[in-house]
Amino acid sequence: MLKSFTALFGAVFFLATPLRADDGGVLVLGGTGQLGSEIVKDLVEAGEDVTVFVRPTSKRERLAGLIIAYKVGDILSDADMERVFTSATYRAVIDASGQAFGGDQNYYEKSQRVISKWALAGNVGHIILHGATGAGDSAHMMVMENVPEFQRISIASKSVAEDVLKASGVPYTVIRHMTLLPLENKESGNARLTTSQMAIGAMTRDGLARLTMECLDNSACINMTFHAVDDDVELTGRYTGMWKRYRTVIKPYVFEAREAGGRLE
Repeated sequence: MLKSFTALFGAVFFLATPLRADDGGVLVLGGTGQLGSEIVKDLVEAGEDVTVFVRPTSKRERLAGLIIAYKVGDILSDADMERVFTSATYRAVIDASGQAFGGDQNYYEKSQRVISKWALAGNVGHIILHGATGAGDSAHMMVMENVPEFQRISIASKSVAEDVLKASGVPYTVIRHMTLLPLENKESGNARLTTSQMAIGAMTRDGLARLTMECLDNSACINMTFHAVDDDVELTGRYTGMWKRYRTVIKPYVFEAREAGGRLE
């Protein structure tokens, strides 16, 4: 079990009961992407019945050789998502989807309205949404005027997406992250989830996939919002100056709180 959860929940984590564990498979949105494909691989390795929703143009090379089902359509299409959620039973949905290059800048808000609507109609037991540090009630951390415009729009859209999901009635988990490292970077083994909004830093995709798996069917994660960080991951290349860049977009009190604790997060 994840040791950071032990710190957060104590014995409650170990007493957590499975949620609808035998009721349907897992639907992954964005499963052909860099993060989504890592999640799909972990699900398959765990013996899960996995369905990946893809665009007609999605490249599936990262999922080659995996025994999974595909549903094809447009996440923003009400009709397509109705078809997906009424044609099969899913106990959980993992949303690792992202805006297509050059696509609608309000993608996250719009997609979550459709996803949540049909997940509720399909009696889905759990949605795990991958979001962004700075969204929702973590916005106070950010110096938004220093954030590039396209990222500000994305974060704002992800904030609304969180609100839509939380109001939908579907049990949820939101996992926010800040800097996602390249696929070839591997976690330190100490990647963790925390409810602390002072936790900022880099995450690897394999680490984020592992943390996602540890929230699947875990009642300790239900209706919770977490930040994902890996304090000990090795930073290379253009990421070596990450903390210096953070100081232009993160408010000083975040660093003061972390430094007072003897470690940057």
